[in-house]
Amino acid sequence: MTTVEFSKKQNIMFIVPEECGSGIQRIAKKVMQDICGTTGYTPQMCNEYADDRKTEQAVIAVTEGQSLAEELAQRFPELKEVKGKRECYGFLIRKEPVEGVSAGVIIYGSDKLGTIYGLFHISELLGVMPFLFWGDCPYTEKEKVILSEADSFISREPSVEYRGFFINDEWPCFGNWTTSHFGGFTVEMYDHILEYLLRMKGNYLWPAMWSSCFMLDGPDMESMKLADEYGIYIGMSHHEPCMRSGGEYSKVRGSHSPYGDAWDYVKNKEGILKFWEDGIKRSVGHHVFPTVGMRGENDSKMLGKDSLISDNVRLLKEIITKQKEMIHTYLEKDEKTVPKLFAVYKEVEDYYFGGGTEEGLRGFEDLDDVTLLLCDDNFGNMRALPEKFERDHKGGFGMYYHLDYHGDPVSYEWVASTPLNRIWEQMTETWEYGVRKLWIVNVGDVKFQEFPLNYFMNLAYDFDTWGSEAPNSTGAYTEKWIKDTFGEYTSADERREIRDVLEGYLRLNGLRRPESLNDTVYHPAHELECERILTQCEILEKKNESVRQILRSRGKENAYYSMIYFSAAASVNLLKMQLYSGKNHLYANQGKAVANLYGEMTEQFIKRDEELAQEMADFKNGKWAGMELASHIGFTNWNDEDWRYPVKYTVRLPQKPRLVVSRADETVHYTNQYFPKSLIIEDFSWENVRTVKLQIANGGQGTVHWNIVKGARKVGMDGVSRESDTAENCEWIGFSAMSGETKLQDEVTLIIKKENLPFNKMTECSFEIRTDTEFVPVIVKTEKKESSQIPDHTFVPENGIYAINAQHFSEKAEAVFENQMACFKTLDHFGKYEGGMKVFPVTAYFTEKEKAPSLTYQLWSEKEEENVLELHTSPANPLIYGGRLHMGVSVNQEVPVELCITGEKYKGGEPGCRSWEEAVLNQEHKTTLKINLKKGMNQIQIYAREAGIVLERLVVYNSRKLPETSYLGPEESKWILNGEVR
Repeated sequence: MTTVEFSKKQNIMFIVPEECGSGIQRIAKKVMQDICGTTGYTPQMCNEYADDRKTEQAVIAVTEGQSLAEELAQRFPELKEVKGKRECYGFLIRKEPVEGVSAGVIIYGSDKLGTIYGLFHISELLGVMPFLFWGDCPYTEKEKVILSEADSFISREPSVEYRGFFINDEWPCFGNWTTSHFGGFTVEMYDHILEYLLRMKGNYLWPAMWSSCFMLDGPDMESMKLADEYGIYIGMSHHEPCMRSGGEYSKVRGSHSPYGDAWDYVKNKEGILKFWEDGIKRSVGHHVFPTVGMRGENDSKMLGKDSLISDNVRLLKEIITKQKEMIHTYLEKDEKTVPKLFAVYKEVEDYYFGGGTEEGLRGFEDLDDVTLLLCDDNFGNMRALPEKFERDHKGGFGMYYHLDYHGDPVSYEWVASTPLNRIWEQMTETWEYGVRKLWIVNVGDVKFQEFPLNYFMNLAYDFDTWGSEAPNSTGAYTEKWIKDTFGEYTSADERREIRDVLEGYLRLNGLRRPESLNDTVYHPAHELECERILTQCEILEKKNESVRQILRSRGKENAYYSMIYFSAAASVNLLKMQLYSGKNHLYANQGKAVANLYGEMTEQFIKRDEELAQEMADFKNGKWAGMELASHIGFTNWNDEDWRYPVKYTVRLPQKPRLVVSRADETVHYTNQYFPKSLIIEDFSWENVRTVKLQIANGGQGTVHWNIVKGARKVGMDGVSRESDTAENCEWIGFSAMSGETKLQDEVTLIIKKENLPFNKMTECSFEIRTDTEFVPVIVKTEKKESSQIPDHTFVPENGIYAINAQHFSEKAEAVFENQMACFKTLDHFGKYEGGMKVFPVTAYFTEKEKAPSLTYQLWSEKEEENVLELHTSPANPLIYGGRLHMGVSVNQEVPVELCITGEKYKGGEPGCRSWEEAVLNQEHKTTLKINLKKGMNQIQIYAREAGIVLERLVVYNSRKLPETSYLGPEESKWILNGEVR
């Protein structure tokens, strides 16, 4: 079998013919550097092949149509498979590929990008990751790397034709970084960006545009020329028509400028047209993807907020026609065609679809050959997608997706906060609706988005592997990504720890984006929510530090620190800052001395936030200095204006100890009173409640010496206390401690021993928490209930509440949609409740008159009563413009009720639409319906309606007793299995 060896012991020549062009030659040199970094050997390169040149080994890079390429295709017919395809390459290891070469790697590209991707495939086989620069992913030194004929293959054609990212919201981070390291937004910096894009098999870029001009800052056109060399298409964003950067007009406008002094097509038509025309002229001969249309200055509406849709549509039609004439005149000579884009973004969605009786741009013939770029709601949730009748639009459809956003309701621009399964769920939906021409993602400052960006690009390149046919594959992708990135110097166990950290911090950030956190989001007491999140934080933090120390001991920490450690550590620290602040406020309101400790710890987290930022700035001698500057704490506005640190409460304490008793999951507190107020615990009446946690705290200075005495005294109207007669009934309760002393706060767990209780009899126990001078009485009530008659997979309530995660249904039913079966499928680890249910195919929708896919949930009620059903669904938007989202709900086989999730005034992505803003901040829609439960078994059936909804949770509670306020709600209720509560 023929082999090619990369090592110091074997010479290898890169044969890259001159006709390949300078871009491929540049890439070849980068691959040669990868070989040197991996093996220590630097290959040589020649730009022309000669028969008489002898070499044992060679890498031969050619592109279809070149003379040497055709010779190779004749000799190796399998190379012809790439002919006529887009961005494909043949990668063959063959004996004597050309005269004078004993063994070689043949890279035969169908076009320039195909050849470049083939060259970088060598780097991939060497173990070089796309994050070589951006993720500080080091070369792994190897004595040799041997490629054999078994490594030969013909690459696939990319799934999405144009794939790339948008550098946006680049100040203060990216802007400061590139200015201090490269002197501005220069070609030297963009070489790193373009190489990153190519290593991820991308081909399309929107450059930074807040204050820079890609066509001017190279200097001059140098950055554009470099993109041309690499075969990369340069576009401009949704409000930068005709290859003119957003900030460029401000540089050339003026009363004496040929472009006028107003970004206003009505008042300054000739000047604006001249501005666009010169932008198109400047683009002649370059690899461009012009945007057509127009928006107002600074991402605003063109004719102002009060203008009519019809007026904007009329004006846009004229503008688009004029722009296309310019593009055709200057860029499409000799029957050449240039790709063009029209962005249906924000208010332009209204202009495209029209409103009411007002006709929109949909169907406008001058957009027939233009790619229609649809957009999410800026928070990763799709808005209107193509309907079936228009999916064959000649120009195709694109999607503008966000991993970063600067805007309402709260910006998120710091570190990654979008879990992969959310990207999968939305982008596979996008694909199935026919959006396959162009995918572009806003990655903000680029840094700290390595993992989700790489996933997005891989999904766009190879949808067959990671897309719709691979549900719940993001875990496998993560495992592969970690092994590819860290596998050379970590064990399987260590990689599992890395995965826990990576997925863990993204999940926490995905529950609530860091910038929109504050000390009231997660409740400090209710449902022990703060404790649950803190436990996750502590575990994640411990693993993160452990992995870093292990890798540091091996001299291999850079990639982990750069791509995972900093983001995870800073995210967890910020979350703990807000959680401890919430505790500080709660305990201060309860008059506990421990409040001051939590205030001090909050200050420590603030200090740690500053230390982490400085550490990142100093990392690798300041390589990323500037990237740490994003504001991320306590936003009170959509942007960072008036952001604030948590407010610290300080309690002025009495000069003696004071007993304060409370439940850990309630805000009410109890102190010594002349007429004692008892803390009453009834939780144990619910079969699935086994423990209750009490807090015994000091509300003053000194030390509280406490003990628990069974049998609570009763104080009569005469002020005389009398011993209780219930002490003897307490054998069914255990205590984690019976006494203690604290200057701050102790916790005691009550544990029920239900085996010591009779069935179906209300039982009561009382005890006191005492000091020498104070006491608080506690009364515990319970009843052991028979559950053997309850059917399996039936939920039982806790404190009168049923919390049911959607994936725990008892039955599901299918239905037919367009001659194929449609049904709910489980999305693992999705959303806020560790899973969700979504209908597949994702294009399926059903009316209330049709048989629809359904899910059935079983609940056991001890009495007949009116309840509230709360449906928790993903923060989805209607996928048809102007549409709504519903689900059908039936209780105990009654006629289904149509539950409206998004109402008539709902508009995804619209600042000021309160229901949308709440949905994207809280990461869910929450919709309620009054229902009646009968005594005994009840069934709730949920029916699919419009497409795009993920059902995540059902909560049922008595309409007269609302659940306690919390962000995540109660932990999931228990259900019956084999007659027992699980």
